[in-house]
Amino acid sequence: MLLKKVRSILEKECGFTENSKLIVGVSGGPDSICLFDLLTQLPYEFIVCHLNHKLRPSSDEEMAFVERLSLSSKIKFIGKTENVEAYAKINGVGIEESARILRYQFLFEAAQNEKADAVLVAHQADDQVETILLNLIRGAGFDGLSGMSVRAISEFHAVIPLVRPLLFSWRDEIMDYIFSHRLEYKLDESNFSVKNKRASIRNHLIPELNKYNPKIKNTLMRTSRIIADDIEFLNESVEIAYGKIGFENRNGVVSIELNEFQNLSKSLQRLMIKDILERHFNYQKIISFSNIEYIRKFFSGGIRKSNLKINEKTFALISGSKGLITSQLEKVWNQNWPKIEKELNLQIAEGTFPIGGGWQLRIDEITINELQEHYAINKDPFRAYFDNGTLAELLTIRPWVRGDRFEPLGMSGKSMKVADYWINRKLMAHARTSWPLFLCRQKIIWIPGFQQAHNTRITSETQNVLKMNLFRDSYESFND
Repeated sequence: MLLKKVRSILEKECGFTENSKLIVGVSGGPDSICLFDLLTQLPYEFIVCHLNHKLRPSSDEEMAFVERLSLSSKIKFIGKTENVEAYAKINGVGIEESARILRYQFLFEAAQNEKADAVLVAHQADDQVETILLNLIRGAGFDGLSGMSVRAISEFHAVIPLVRPLLFSWRDEIMDYIFSHRLEYKLDESNFSVKNKRASIRNHLIPELNKYNPKIKNTLMRTSRIIADDIEFLNESVEIAYGKIGFENRNGVVSIELNEFQNLSKSLQRLMIKDILERHFNYQKIISFSNIEYIRKFFSGGIRKSNLKINEKTFALISGSKGLITSQLEKVWNQNWPKIEKELNLQIAEGTFPIGGGWQLRIDEITINELQEHYAINKDPFRAYFDNGTLAELLTIRPWVRGDRFEPLGMSGKSMKVADYWINRKLMAHARTSWPLFLCRQKIIWIPGFQQAHNTRITSETQNVLKMNLFRDSYESFND
């Protein structure tokens, strides 16, 4: 019965043929020994791999046992020893997680070297139930509650699949097979340790849950399959949504149209963010709900910032109508943005003045009659018209300083923090530090690219006009 079930999974669900070559992780425990024995009865070429974690006194003995078993069956054996404790210390990862990472790295490295079609491991149905409960306790979403898949592409290889042929077989079935075939195996004593979370769930939580539902394991397995089917549907919805939100990935900078993103349901917004992080930024581990929700609220306008730091390397930003995610912040900088590194003082006079970074300032004095109504329909955000009588002789151009305040045109002299103004106008935080501000008498009169100050505007009392034009490389004279 067990052999038939495993054969069906490998042939029908995984598409393996007699020519398939497989890497099999064998620890020496009953599950992996059962899988090993079943594979010897199937028409596949396979190689046994064993990683010695050096975590227990019996580790060397277990490795020797698996090697003897393989060679006696004339199966190729690949063994490796790793210092899990050292890896955990260097990388700041727990022992169990370090052991998992090193084991899969070893298995997929072997698969790559041997040109294998898949990596097989011996996770079974009880492992699945324990995994679901672990994820539920941790607060995982749909992915965590769906548990493990029979066949999946993992974080350890982009092409070679990870296969679990025993995933729908219970521990009791496997032990019956072991005893009926008189197979020798080794027991991992850590499976009985109260410090082992999985062992604690197996030996304490599940027996307690059985008191409420004697078929709790079957119920959880059924639930995981239903959720897996739901995830398949949701993933299809995500693919459709990609086409709706104007998704682009250019040189490591992902962009989406925020208006379209905000039209999606909250559920689909979360799934989109999760999928983008996993697919385009290699977030293969379960991403916390709080992180996803924080980014979702940010892109939905619920957080008044222009950028978020996701981790040490990845940022979410808002630029105009677009939401951006990137791990290469320098690529987000728009080369058409003005930039100034240090304070510059100029006498206000006609002429062209370099301000740095390839940018220049052109100043022209014109009469109100020459101006006519062109100032009112000015469409160039880097051109502004000032009542010359409101200005001083000295113009200061400098970067933003925390605490700067500004009286935007149209606000009738009411001031606001420049930082708040930029948040409202969606200017990214990393652009603010070198964006040039124009000041007279220590008051901001213009933020190029945005607005001039209200008290410098053209009025019916204006006699002379000062036109300022900030530009790069070439200058177009006033010809409105």
